[in-house]
Amino acid sequence: MVVGGGITGLAAAWEAVQHPGVSVTVLESTDRLGGKVRTSALDLPTGALVVDEGADNFLARVPDAVGLCDELGLTAELVEPRVGRAMVAVGGQLHPYPERHVLGVPLDLDDLAHSGILSPAGLAAVAAERDHPRPAPEDDVAIGPYLAERFGQELVDHVVGPLVGGINAGDVAELSLRAVVPQLAEAASAGGVLSEVLRDRLAAAPPAGPVFTAVRGGTERLVTTLAEQLTGRGAGLRTDAAVVALEAPGPGGPDVTRLRLASGEVIDADAVVVATPAPVAASLLRTASPDAADLLAGIDHVPVAFVAVAFDRDHLRLPGGCSGVLVPRDAGLLLTAASFGSAKWAAWDDGRHVVVRAAAGHRHDRRHTDLADDELATALLAELRMVLGVTGPPAATRVTRWDPGFAQYTVGHLDRMDRLDRRLASDAPSVRVVGADLGGLGLPACIREGRRAARRLVEG
Repeated sequence: MVVGGGITGLAAAWEAVQHPGVSVTVLESTDRLGGKVRTSALDLPTGALVVDEGADNFLARVPDAVGLCDELGLTAELVEPRVGRAMVAVGGQLHPYPERHVLGVPLDLDDLAHSGILSPAGLAAVAAERDHPRPAPEDDVAIGPYLAERFGQELVDHVVGPLVGGINAGDVAELSLRAVVPQLAEAASAGGVLSEVLRDRLAAAPPAGPVFTAVRGGTERLVTTLAEQLTGRGAGLRTDAAVVALEAPGPGGPDVTRLRLASGEVIDADAVVVATPAPVAASLLRTASPDAADLLAGIDHVPVAFVAVAFDRDHLRLPGGCSGVLVPRDAGLLLTAASFGSAKWAAWDDGRHVVVRAAAGHRHDRRHTDLADDELATALLAELRMVLGVTGPPAATRVTRWDPGFAQYTVGHLDRMDRLDRRLASDAPSVRVVGADLGGLGLPACIREGRRAARRLVEG
């Protein structure tokens, strides 16, 4: 049994049906599958334009999402972005994001200087890093202070923070090095000069292709194709089926886990993958494993909002070759980032309009939650005019909100998730809890963790 019909739950179901003799049912509380993976039409005067509301791409250099697309027969439908370099809004100007970096950590000082993002003092602080090798951190640390000690606060505020903090809607002064940027954490474990370690590892890595890829026609095609093929293999997919409690057996208990639905229905299952947001999972497990429920309830979330906006081409000239703009927190704006969808994806470009997705929501800025949809759209439009130089009204807008939004992987997150696994193994050994709130943001991580949880339950 799988509770939650987002991409993590569907991936768990897909893994389960690969094993002979295993039957699986997915229970989704809402009226649709896919969770935050959603693609819908933006209504333009010239007709409907299909635009993603959640993720519009996924990492191509890790195998999980690309591999699932291959299993589903979608490989020929994968497309690459037409542009890939972002800008950063600093000091009232747009600067190109450095090309040679690892999650914002610069690998080429000349490249960083050419971007114009940092002041001479900021560049000097970065350059000084190579003269001061440091030991590996002894424990998990926050990303911001760790990097500021090595490269200076200005790099953290204007290069690392807008990228890493923006992806997570979080504050790099609080986010975990090990959980959020494991690539940096692994390099840091070697000690010495971090930028040199990263350069050496990058040079030794095999040639890589594009960083990102997407499914032609929108990311939700991955969900609909997965659902169709799951149904074809005999899996049950039920929407409007909210589970309100789990009664899980402990060691030596009965052989089934009992699920109670809001409708009053009771279902017995041999094993259960819970793939819901952490607050929901905490509520479901409150009786079966109070300690696990407490750990899940302790994960903080930041609600986020996205406003998709289409402008007439005469009203907005995007910087050439750019995929979007990152906005540092010290800019004081509601806007955290703007993605240039029609520049990145050919399918979003109707030849007459520019499509931008503006984001709002940060761990320490939840002003958007106090605004109605029209107020939020108006506020972000005003900031887009300031940042991008928009000169005319929008042709269409669409507001999407995610609440709970993005889980905050603060320092010690991985240790807390290890304790969660141990509590469940003791209190409810036939239950696994997975999802973006626990084991990694992004479609590849969700797919990997969903499949891993199902495989562990099926194979024992």
